[in-house]
Amino acid sequence: MEAIGINTGLLLIQLIFVIVTIGFPVITLFDLRKKKLSGIILGIWVLIICAIPVIGSLAYWIIKPSPETK
Repeated sequence: MEAIGINTGLLLIQLIFVIVTIGFPVITLFDLRKKKLSGIILGIWVLIICAIPVIGSLAYWIIKPSPETK
């Protein structure tokens, strides 16, 4: 691919960046959907994950909110 001016190493780094930037928050939102959280808490997590995708997703996986018991 060097012959046509595409740097393979840079292409792989960009591909990994795009996968992490898009895939990680999507996986996090699907996991969040499975949890039985109250409406306000769920909304706050969705806003955080959508506003700052990678950091919000990392925060979600570190904190691991548990479903509220009533």
